[in-house]
Amino acid sequence: MTKPAILSIATGVPDYQHEQMKLHDHWLEPYINSRRARAIFSAAQIDTRYSVLPTVDFLADQPSTQARNAIYMKTARILGTRVIEKALSQADLTPQDIDHFIVISCTGFDTPGLDVILAHDLGMRSDLRRSALIGMGCQAGLTGLDRALLELTARPTSHALLLAVEFGTLHFQHGSSLENIIADAIFGDGLAAVVVGPGRAACSPRLIDTMTFSDYGLQALMGFHLSDMGYQIHLSTRVSKVLRDIVPEHVDAFLAHSGLSRSDIAFWGLHPGGAKIIDYVGEALGLADEALHYPRRVLRQYGNMSSATIFFVLADIIYHGQPQPGDFALLLAFGPGMTVELCLVQWE
Repeated sequence: MTKPAILSIATGVPDYQHEQMKLHDHWLEPYINSRRARAIFSAAQIDTRYSVLPTVDFLADQPSTQARNAIYMKTARILGTRVIEKALSQADLTPQDIDHFIVISCTGFDTPGLDVILAHDLGMRSDLRRSALIGMGCQAGLTGLDRALLELTARPTSHALLLAVEFGTLHFQHGSSLENIIADAIFGDGLAAVVVGPGRAACSPRLIDTMTFSDYGLQALMGFHLSDMGYQIHLSTRVSKVLRDIVPEHVDAFLAHSGLSRSDIAFWGLHPGGAKIIDYVGEALGLADEALHYPRRVLRQYGNMSSATIFFVLADIIYHGQPQPGDFALLLAFGPGMTVELCLVQWE
């Protein structure tokens, strides 16, 4: 059976771009009130991030979760439509051609959700299959690709549309705890839409295989917890070291399943959860600095956009890496659980 292909990827960001150090100096410094915060912001290896918020004014009085979510839903509806239309145009498809719509997010939700709202706005079919991967975390973009692979395996002529929407800056928190400062220093806002279907586009990356590994005993290291004032991000400083220890064996086992080894991989698409994650995982896998160029560039330009980020990395590989027919790319994303998601793609 021919493997399904990624027919298009469209990425998007909100209108407001903010320089990393200005986010600290002009936005958050009075609310963090920590001498070490500026050094943490500076060491994050991020130049700019995007936000749905033009200024810090909305966050000054620690708005309620309801108020933050209202902005999320309104903005996600507008920007989601925009990025979906771009992805469909690239794939030469219409909304009516989509058989399964998958929405991914951990920074906002409602019921009926974006899957229903955007299906209505875009004029999708009433027999559309819909899935919502809500609250899973940074790895969920690859979880969505796995679900699209399952859809196309069961129904080879179908087309699946993925939308990842993450507005992490809505959940900036006051306070000087180290975890809070790290979260405030790395998360940004972004969206991505991906169309998966029968392979027919020139030099399309095909979905070869996927794998999930979770160490449930380490779930306390990373989380995104609901509070009355937005989501409280819990991000242990141990995460990068834990990933360094557990990723290589699972990468090797996953590649061996397809008869491959690390030397067969032309492109490494690591989720840039933070600068140390890229450094530690890259070192553990024996990757040269050149192999880590794509996640580092996405981190520098956008920060960590949770589940949408891996699609920015893959898009950068496609548009700037000039992959050739036969090339493999391994995509890796990390999130709560402690979870590692892997996805192997190959260009025709």
